[in-house]
Amino acid sequence: MKHEVAWRQLAQQIAGWRAAIHRYPELSHEEYVTTDYIVQQLSAFPQLQISRPAATGAVVRLKGALPGRTIAFRCDIDALPVEEKTALPFASARPGLMHACGHDFHSAMLMGAASVLAEWQPRIKGEIVFIFQRGEEMSPGGAKELIDAGVLSDVEMFFALHVLPALPCGAIALKRGIATANRDTFNIWLHGKGGHSSMPHLTVDPCIAAAEVVQALQTIVAREINPRESAVISVCSLICGDGTTAAIPNDAHICGTNRTFTPEVRAQVKEAMTRIVQAVAQAHRCEGEIVFDRWDYSAIVNDEALCDIAARVAQTLAPEICFRAESDPMFVGEDFSEYQAQAPVCFAWLGVGNGQQEAPLHNSFFNPDERALTLGVKYYLGLAQELVM
Repeated sequence: MKHEVAWRQLAQQIAGWRAAIHRYPELSHEEYVTTDYIVQQLSAFPQLQISRPAATGAVVRLKGALPGRTIAFRCDIDALPVEEKTALPFASARPGLMHACGHDFHSAMLMGAASVLAEWQPRIKGEIVFIFQRGEEMSPGGAKELIDAGVLSDVEMFFALHVLPALPCGAIALKRGIATANRDTFNIWLHGKGGHSSMPHLTVDPCIAAAEVVQALQTIVAREINPRESAVISVCSLICGDGTTAAIPNDAHICGTNRTFTPEVRAQVKEAMTRIVQAVAQAHRCEGEIVFDRWDYSAIVNDEALCDIAARVAQTLAPEICFRAESDPMFVGEDFSEYQAQAPVCFAWLGVGNGQQEAPLHNSFFNPDERALTLGVKYYLGLAQELVM
């Protein structure tokens, strides 16, 4: 009975943390209030050593009473430029900003795990590092700067958990090997010669060229990539001119992302996109250029041994029907992949769907089922018990 009461109290605390973080969302690398709040709340636990190696975000360490390995649990803390429409009592108080990817959820779960594990400190063999990482949504993300700064150089393995509304509440999904995609952001410019819309023969129209580029890019996956492989090219914005109806503009701008699972296909897609942009631009007498963001994210490759450990933990928490040891890889990009340059990683998905018409990630109506909060905490606790206790 005492155990059940304690968990109910913890669940209320975690939900309160989540609501507070959700109410004041902040964009990547601007998470000042969020960081202050997390640090303030965790300062109540003297066992935790808190540092702030960057302007925002925090690294929290819990050194056990006995020697052992060093493991890390990571969450992200930034929000998105999305207008919230959930009507939640703790909905965003900042117009145009929202925690639409569950980073408030991630932060609260990791805070809950840290608070419990702080009480378990005498039983811990080794050290647990809790990473409250800034800037996941905007490359360059916050993971690379932490690795480059050397503040995590002693960590031997990294774990992360991300909410997913497509999975039912209580489900945990793992994918051994490639778990997420390489993500490359692209910007394309087509430079023509503007002029009066009544005299198109005196212009070099970048709008026509841009329209053909958008269509031609979609032939890459259909006709150049092996059908056994996977790739996605998404044009997310096409801007020609400033909205005037009587002038052909000088320039057109196209941007979006392409996503792949292997280095070979990633390189093939980039080469094909560059070739098409140059060829179409030349055919329309324009100048064309394409630039790929050099900071974009590589695929997460989950370590087999860590997945075995995570699977054992997940199977004790979720009903067998809700544990998916071999979920499909996702086309999302995640800078958690940066940590694998230092040590093995394991990235898992936590179901937050409630059986209704769930809004997807990055949607104005995204509202994860809060019943999954305690399951996420228990997942981290289970990993700690397996590895450092």
